[in-house]
Parts: sequence; structure tokens; C-alpha cells
Amino acid sequence: MMTRKAKQTREETILHHRERLNAVLLHIQENLDATLTIEALSAVAGFSPFHFHRIFAAYLQETVSEYVRRIRLEWAARRLIFGEETVTQIGLAAGYETPAAFGRAFKNRFNASPRTFRAQRRPSLHATNWEPLLLQPEIIRRPDRRLAYIRCIGTEADSEAVWRTLQHHAAAAAARRQSASQPDREKSFIRVCRDRPGEGITPAERMRVDAGIVLEEGAAFQPRGPVGLQELEGGVYAVFRHQGRRHEALWQAIFKRWLPQSKVRLRDAPPYQESAVAPVPGRAGDEAVAIHIPLLGSLYDLQHKLKDKEKEMAPEVSATELPHRRMISITRYVYVDELHKYLNDSFERLARIVDEEGVERDGHPVAIYHGHVNEDNNGPVEVGIPVKEVPAINSDVDSGVLTGGCVAYTTLTLRQAHFPEILGYYDAVYRWMEENGYTAADPPREVYLTRPMDKEAEVDQPFMQIVWPYK
Repeated sequence: MMTRKAKQTREETILHHRERLNAVLLHIQENLDATLTIEALSAVAGFSPFHFHRIFAAYLQETVSEYVRRIRLEWAARRLIFGEETVTQIGLAAGYETPAAFGRAFKNRFNASPRTFRAQRRPSLHATNWEPLLLQPEIIRRPDRRLAYIRCIGTEADSEAVWRTLQHHAAAAAARRQSASQPDREKSFIRVCRDRPGEGITPAERMRVDAGIVLEEGAAFQPRGPVGLQELEGGVYAVFRHQGRRHEALWQAIFKRWLPQSKVRLRDAPPYQESAVAPVPGRAGDEAVAIHIPLLGSLYDLQHKLKDKEKEMAPEVSATELPHRRMISITRYVYVDELHKYLNDSFERLARIVDEEGVERDGHPVAIYHGHVNEDNNGPVEVGIPVKEVPAINSDVDSGVLTGGCVAYTTLTLRQAHFPEILGYYDAVYRWMEENGYTAADPPREVYLTRPMDKEAEVDQPFMQIVWPYK
């Protein structure tokens, strides 16, 4: 049985090891182009090379050379996709002495030469349509900030224990701050994304996330155990603010749609996510987050460039007048993950009734949103087909009137008509009404120009309209 003293000694040893490894991992990521031998890194850690090698492998599940090689090559892969440097420049910056050595190592890791990898991966980033939902960032300049952090691997950043530990250390540092008269600031919880999911570059179990809390000015912080201290780099950032749970969808939209269309250049700094509450999965409610993307260039130039691009690519909103029409419809309460199946099944059922009864249609199928539909709101949503005459219907199919009058509308392609980006087009139509002095007269609707939920529709051909009656 381990005595209490022996247990305390073991815990102190683990804390000491994590503290020294933090210093080494930070040194590696800040000095990729330097000579990173076991001897040099063990000196940073304060261990002998023999003990350092064993301790590193035990904690990281990789040898020192494996870890350094992987981090260098994964960094190089991101620069090939997002950077403008030449292959040779990237290879040298990743710590390889010659282009040939870099090429061999890169091909061994990614099964493609650096040039082939760049050519294959860059086109996949480009979308042909401007997606406005949440992709109208604020361009700001951030100062450098100090961050108390824990380096997390894989899913460790989702642990409540990690965030409790950070809050304890940050609170202790704030209590020791130089001026007790300084007011307490709202906490800023940070996830620095050293690697990003969905890139196909870093395995999920190897993803590095620095979970951290921004330290108050004057806080006297001393790194201890797994909690280290780093500088959160300031500079110009595109800040995307989001309220809800689909954070991963927003990350994907930023890098696969907004970034190629905006044609800005990324700074060689990690993006990060900031919130006022600890980002622990499963927490109830919709947390507000701000995703910071580091940009290269001056604040003034970037603000004006993106404003001009936004105007250039903004969706066109038109107005027309429609007649009142008869309609058969089905109404249900559905959440967003149920919406696709509900729309598909309801349209097919209504179409069978119309065809079997030999009734003439009076327009395209519609989906009317009588309430918000997302992860937490379930509508209701009314699915309908306008008809010249109402056929014989059973109890759960309704008959009524599709309201006409003045409507504002915009046309979308299939590429644009997916959640959550589609909500931005609703915003565009609503803004048009506000700017022209109108108010909504009825709930908005989607009018399907081709067969609803048509998986074979051309992605860049008109697919549907967002229509909003106004008065």
C-alpha cells in the first residue's frame, strides 16, 4: 500500500514533469526551424537526455524525434494550403536543411510531394458562392495577452477537470495581483487550436488544443504542474461571433468558404476560440463564442477590402406581387436534424395525393416556417403544394390558402441552400424589408424551383427562393 507521503511525492513528481514538458512543447512550436535534438530539448527541460527521452515518450506516447518530425510536417502542410511561401521556403522554415530532405520526409508522411499536395488541396477549398451567414466578421486588432494554459491532446480539452484546474490557478494569480484596487474582469476562456479537425492532416487523437484563461493585468502567475504560461499573440484578427452549438460547422464554413472568397492571407499564428464560460460539451444553453482568425495585413486595408467584397457578393433581393392561391399542406413540429426527412416525406406524400386525384398544380412546392428551426427550436413547419382545386384529403392533411400580396425574395442555388449558411439569406431578405421601410406580413417560406430535396440537381443552378411577404 502506498503511504500518503509516497503518494504526495509521486503527485509532485508528475506535476514537475508536466511543468517541464510544457516548456519543451512551447519551445518546439516556437523554434521549428532550429536544431531540435534530444540534447537541446533535454536542456530546456532540465533533465538528462536519457531521462528526458523516457519521460517524453511516457507522457506524449511518441518519441521526441517522432513528435518533432510530425509537428514540423503538419505545420508545413498547413502552410502549403494556406500560405503563399514557396515549397523551398516552407521546407527550410520547418527545419529541413535541403528541399530534397523536406520532399522525402513530406512524401513519406502524406503520400504526395509538397507541390502535388498543394495542388490537390487548394482547389478543394474554393466555393463558387458567397455564404453570408455569420461570415461577415469584425476585423479588429488584439493586444498581446497572457494565457494560463494546459496543453491538451485529443479530447482532453473537453474535460471539466482541465477547466476547473485552470480557474483555480487563474483565481489564485488574480488574488496576488499587484493592485488590489483593480476591478475583476469578466473571464475569457480560450481554446488555441494548434491543429484543426477536418483537415486530414493531424489524427484526431493527436490534436493539440491549448485550453486557457486570459490572466488579469498585474496578476502574479507562477506556472506549476500542467498549467503553463504563454503569450496569446496579438495582431489583426477576423472575429466571427456565434451563438449556439454548431461551432464545428462555423469553423468549416470559415476555412472552406469565407477564406477562399475573401482572398485574405493568414498570419502564421494559431486561430483560437474565446468565450465567457468554460467550453465544456454538454453544457445547457447556447454559449456565445468568438472565433479569431489571424490575418496578414493592416487593419485599415483589411477592413475596407472585406467591406468592398461583401458588397460585391451580397445576394440580390427583389420584390414582386403574388396572388392568393389554394393549397394542401402538412404541418409538423420538427428540429433541424429532422427537417430534411420531414420535408422529403411530406412533399412526396402531397405529390401522390395531387397526382392520384388528377388535380392541377398552381405553383411550386413551399415550406412555410411558422417558427425558428434549429437544435433547440422546432418550428412548426408547414409543407404545401399550391393547387387549382382542393382534392379529397384525409384528416392529417390540411387545406387552406397560400397568402399572396407583396413579397421580397432572393434565389439560391443548391450549393447555397444548406443549414446553417441558408439563414444568412433569410437575413438578407429581412434587411431589404427594413431598409425599404417595410415589415413582415406573414412567416417566410421556401419555394422549390426544382423537385424538393433533389439530390441530382445541378449545384450552381437556381434551386429555391426565400420568399417573405411584407406590408
